Amino acid sequence: MEDQILSAIRGRVRARGLDAYIAYTPSNVFYATGFQSYFLMQWWRMQGTVLAVIPADESVEVGMMVGDFEAKPARRVSGIGDVRSYMLWPEIRDAEAVQRPLGDGDSEVPRPAQFDEDEQDEIVRGLLGDRGLLGARIGTDLRYVLFDSYRRFSSLAPNARWVDFTDDMYALRRIKYPFEVERLRLATELSEAGMRFVVENLEPGMSATDVRHRYVMGVARTATEDVRYEDYSDQWILPAVGAGVGVGVDSERDAGLAEGDLIKFDCGTTVGGYRGDGGRTFVYRKSKPAADRLFGVLQEAHDRACDEIKPGVEIGEIFRTAQDHITKNGYPRFRRGHYGHSLGIDTFHEEPPYVSQDERAPIEAGMVLAIETPAYTTDAGAIMIEDLVHVLPGGIERLHKLPHGLTVVS
Repeated sequence: MEDQILSAIRGRVRARGLDAYIAYTPSNVFYATGFQSYFLMQWWRMQGTVLAVIPADESVEVGMMVGDFEAKPARRVSGIGDVRSYMLWPEIRDAEAVQRPLGDGDSEVPRPAQFDEDEQDEIVRGLLGDRGLLGARIGTDLRYVLFDSYRRFSSLAPNARWVDFTDDMYALRRIKYPFEVERLRLATELSEAGMRFVVENLEPGMSATDVRHRYVMGVARTATEDVRYEDYSDQWILPAVGAGVGVGVDSERDAGLAEGDLIKFDCGTTVGGYRGDGGRTFVYRKSKPAADRLFGVLQEAHDRACDEIKPGVEIGEIFRTAQDHITKNGYPRFRRGHYGHSLGIDTFHEEPPYVSQDERAPIEAGMVLAIETPAYTTDAGAIMIEDLVHVLPGGIERLHKLPHGLTVVS
């Protein structure tokens, strides 16, 4: 599958009149190579230390730079032959090798505190120079490149012209390959297991923080019991209980679950590097008229928006369908900036294109969109209705399977 992805990237590079693309962000290094670097994807200080150089010419091999701690798995997972590594701080040789006595005049090269920028720059210069790219037009994820990385790139290849390729990569990534859809499907199933675990174990007085912890428990228990989720790595959740509508753990210590409170889930898990998103809302023991009314309109708006999704329809039309229904059915002042988005492998689960008023791009078969119609109110409560939908040639497949509706739980 990486060959198909690389071929698509090369085609886009040629269409832009560029000579090469350097994958820089954690997401695009992963997308282009299939390799998830722990140091790049988990440690913010390592930005710019793992790169893939992808020439436009199909006959020129891809090159990759990575730390020596990850060089072997990078070669194995990516299938790239030209993987060049620099020293990181850990000693990685076998005990037998490091216990051999030093002979007369022998010495060991000291390892850096983290990494040596000069060593990295020599590797990048070599990757570019060996491919005749030191004076080329090179696309990269310029919108997200650190200033320090740009300074160093400009110094090691002063005659190169650097072009922003950010939107091009998002355009390629918005159409999902079957393996990507399957990973998002698994991430969705796992997230729904977490939501079910919470609502099956509710107690009076629970806070949103308690909901968070039980969601994590439910996800972890399911992942450990089913080999299909062996590539699960993490999860996220923005819960709310009752009138709590804040974001983040500092806002989750509310008064505690009581009759009539809404329990809002906005959550997802990551499986095989693909981060899901979705949500449902439940009500504890007995619903209130204000919540019933608002939820009903939002659910209708959600269903109408999903019904409009098919290849060729302008994405902005989906936004207008949802917005118009809400404002014409009792909530004329209700406004949102978007009613959904693409998703996949970014650290933040929302990726472009957004289901927003001014988005003119057409829907295409193969997209996976998160369609959402939420509300955050301190009187009726917080509401989330969100599904992942896979766009098919004739309509959609909903990856979320939990029922819609304001389900009463106790």
